[in-house]
Amino acid sequence: AVVSTQSTGTNVFQYFSKLDMSNFRRLTKSLKIQLVHTLIHSWLDFGNALLAGITKCDLHRLQKIQNSAVRFIYGTQGWRGVTKMKQQLGFLPVDKRIEFKTCLLTFKCLNGLAPPY
Repeated sequence: AVVSTQSTGTNVFQYFSKLDMSNFRRLTKSLKIQLVHTLIHSWLDFGNALLAGITKCDLHRLQKIQNSAVRFIYGTQGWRGVTKMKQQLGFLPVDKRIEFKTCLLTFKCLNGLAPPY
């Protein structure tokens, strides 16, 4: 997906909403979790610096993507809440995930643990 600092959440939402997940429904739960980490969480973690200042609207859109991914993993309907399922998977909400990863990178930089690039 193309990253734009003005509408990051919108571009990401458009990219992930176009993915056809129906072909993956027969996968095991562990493979679905790997797929979500590969397609969604890796992108969120890569763009933390850009995502730190996004609007609440864009943040809500990113959260909807994560919630849909959790429903995909468990095979549940769209009307069912995902909070407990996210906790079982160990997924932080998107805003907390962005904050955690940014703080972790800052800690590593301050303590000489960051990559040398």
